[in-house]
Amino acid sequence: MLGNLNTNNIIEILNGDLLQEIRSTIAQGRPHAYCSNCVQAERHGGRSERDWHNNVNLNFDYATAGSQYHYPVIIDIRWNTTCNLSCNYCMEYCSSKWASLKGIPFKSGSRPYYEQVCDFIEQHQEHIHEVALVGGEPLLLPENERLLDVIPQDAIVTLITNMSVDLDKNKIFNKLSQRNRVGWSMSFDNIGDRFEYVRHGGEWALLKHNLATVKELIANSGHWGGIHAVYNIYNATRVTELREWAEEQGVSVLWQNLFQPDYLDPFLHGPGVAKLAAAEIERFYATGLATPVERLFFDNALATYRNVVQEQPVILQKFKQHITEIETQYHPNSAGKFVKLWPEFANG
Repeated sequence: MLGNLNTNNIIEILNGDLLQEIRSTIAQGRPHAYCSNCVQAERHGGRSERDWHNNVNLNFDYATAGSQYHYPVIIDIRWNTTCNLSCNYCMEYCSSKWASLKGIPFKSGSRPYYEQVCDFIEQHQEHIHEVALVGGEPLLLPENERLLDVIPQDAIVTLITNMSVDLDKNKIFNKLSQRNRVGWSMSFDNIGDRFEYVRHGGEWALLKHNLATVKELIANSGHWGGIHAVYNIYNATRVTELREWAEEQGVSVLWQNLFQPDYLDPFLHGPGVAKLAAAEIERFYATGLATPVERLFFDNALATYRNVVQEQPVILQKFKQHITEIETQYHPNSAGKFVKLWPEFANG
């Protein structure tokens, strides 16, 4: 946490001691502990937020910038965690749906600081180059309606969306559809019944309808986008079917490693899963669909799997407990479906 907008205004936080310390460390050419997620992503061959920021700020000289805050160029907005799905690898602190299932109070509606933040963004409007909408589910956050009014019309807007909102009736989508520079990171990792099992609350038919709508914007309105897939135990043996389906739809796939929870990380499941996952990567390579970026990602995965030799009974037990809780406690309409949808794990 860099600060709390419930107790401090945004300027106080941006010039706070911690952020000044982070800026000073970066100016010395070394990453602060706060930067660990980006460092880890790059180490595994993935793209990081640091890459994104640096590519947008090509002329920014961090070595001479000083420790005081200047102005925003990138806005990364996550107003709250309102979400309509309880995805199997998500948590209550990222999804209001999960919080509801676990009986954890969740405060809906706009926070008191919402107008203050929008005012701040509007004051610095001329500097803003790119805005990222994240959630929860950004298409369900009404705060984004005013935000889209106070940022420049030529600013790039990117969003990570679960594609499980009725776009035909969504006000935020309507505003996005009237802009010309919008990038869609469509967040899902499986297709068909496996999609509905992992992305609980989502409907595959609605996602396909929404994808067709977004593809029309990509074709006619200067939008762009693709599937933003998290590589995890649920798709490590199903990479090929997702990629072949994406190829049929004419959309790309960007892969990202899952760093938590550990029991859904396929690299930690021992030699049995490593063998299955490595074979799936080779099957995917045989299709000839892998892009150079995917080759880099999956070559790193193969190298990791080749070094997996030790059984992991603790991870296996945690995963079995996870499946039991999902199918009996949280998503009872999924009871018994895991072994049917992933028969390759039935004996594991």
